[in-house]
Amino acid sequence: MGPRLTAKDAEDFAEAAEKNILCVPLREPLRPLRLGFVLLSLAILTACQAASSRTPVSVSARTLVEEYERSSAAARSKYGGKEITVMGYAPIAATMPRLGADQGSVVLEERDLKLTRQVGCWFSKDQAEPFSKIKGAQYITVKGIFNGEAGADLKFCKLVKVE
Repeated sequence: MGPRLTAKDAEDFAEAAEKNILCVPLREPLRPLRLGFVLLSLAILTACQAASSRTPVSVSARTLVEEYERSSAAARSKYGGKEITVMGYAPIAATMPRLGADQGSVVLEERDLKLTRQVGCWFSKDQAEPFSKIKGAQYITVKGIFNGEAGADLKFCKLVKVE
């Protein structure tokens, strides 16, 4: 038969285990970390909300084209990746997305002023219905993200107003 353990042996074993094995309470250290994580998450969400609720910069097609022609790098630095509202004259009807295509476009310029560039506004097929109201020879206002890589172009455009 094996060694006999007494109540005293069990008591000694429990005391040693408590001192050596179970010396750190498990839940206490996690509470400060949890609080820090919640506060950090709240700060990030507040910053994102403030950034997304900013009013887009409004600019005329003429101003945007002139700034781009003066310095494309400066225009990209000022507007690049930002949502802007552009008012201008649409000399022709918007080009609707063709069968199988994802995008349509419309150009904006300054009426009675021949600039070397126009503002190109690219919209998704989901936005085709509002842009179909543009028949040409109209003043329009659009909102989109300034691209500026190959010209004074906006992507993800939405039609704000047709006059």
